[in-house]
Amino acid sequence: FFMFNLKKQSLLVIFILLISNVAITKEWKISPSKNAQDELQTALILAEPGDRIILASGSFNLMHGLSLDVDNVILEGAGMDKTFLIFDEQKTGAQGLLVTSNNVTLQNFAVINAKGDAIKSKGADKISFLNLKTEWTNGPDSLNGAYGLYPVESTRVLIDGCVAIGASDAGIYVGQSEQIIVRNSRAEYNVA
Repeated sequence: FFMFNLKKQSLLVIFILLISNVAITKEWKISPSKNAQDELQTALILAEPGDRIILASGSFNLMHGLSLDVDNVILEGAGMDKTFLIFDEQKTGAQGLLVTSNNVTLQNFAVINAKGDAIKSKGADKISFLNLKTEWTNGPDSLNGAYGLYPVESTRVLIDGCVAIGASDAGIYVGQSEQIIVRNSRAEYNVA
């Protein structure tokens, strides 16, 4: 009888721990608005490991670069032709989006006209770029950002189903990184 109760109690503790782990993850839902810059950067700062930041369809007109340094986060839009992070009026930041954390998935959105690199990861381990688009809409130009997708000093990188258009250097650049897979992706009108 004692062993049976001990097993039941152990199973109950494991069940509670599993539920509590599920309960602490959060979905941040952000829609285009005049406050979208602050809402999105706040979500990227306050996200906890396991959180998902979901960007609705539409155009997010951003004036400052974005950054993520929280591990185990998913940032996802509604599709590369539906969710647009537009940096036409970017005043600060050396890139559109900078990721310096591990186990991150970026998927289903576009970064348009970033002042510098469109999406850069630095020192990230296990980062996935899935169904993303980077583009400078004024065509090939030396004033465009240097790189579209730019994982540098990163390991276990997956770039799949992505499109990079109009970078002044390389649309997809994976130098100084290790264990990289680039597949089903397209680079157009970039220098390299």
